[in-house]
Amino acid sequence: MSPEYQEYYQQLLAAFHSHNAADRTEMERIEACFKSSLEYWTSVCEHAQKGFSGESSEIHFFKEVKPVFTGYIEYYTFRYHAILFQPEEDMLEWKRFWRWEQKKIERFYENNREFCVYMESGDTTRDQEFFLRIQDGGCSEGMPHDPDGALISPKDHVAMLLKAYQLYEDYIRNSIHINQNSAS
Repeated sequence: MSPEYQEYYQQLLAAFHSHNAADRTEMERIEACFKSSLEYWTSVCEHAQKGFSGESSEIHFFKEVKPVFTGYIEYYTFRYHAILFQPEEDMLEWKRFWRWEQKKIERFYENNREFCVYMESGDTTRDQEFFLRIQDGGCSEGMPHDPDGALISPKDHVAMLLKAYQLYEDYIRNSIHINQNSAS
């Protein structure tokens, strides 16, 4: 990540760390992390709205920077959903819930296989197509956390979901591992 955004990222990670105090419930930690994600993304947007120095910095923003910040917003949305809907009492239903969540991730990877491979391989051959802003005001998949249409590129949404699902997949693995160990 470029230096102009690295400071925001380090501050975001520090905020996440401060929200993980033992005296908070998991719901409180998720809400605080979600709020911090939105706040730092807003700061990044304000910085980015000043403009880019060229195509390479614009591509870097949409390929590397934006998915990190928006990915955390979506990740904490997934975690919030899980807290609300995961069964508490029935271990069979709990396992079924988490298998369903894993299946959602698998479907995302299947439906977006080409793009996921592109991103994970470090390919750059289609960066201009994927990560330069939409110029004609055409249809885009902006999210509620996108302040306006000026900071949207064609693959924003998918890049964000890729980052969010990577984080969520790790969370699911850790949750299942912890629950299996505590059940033993």
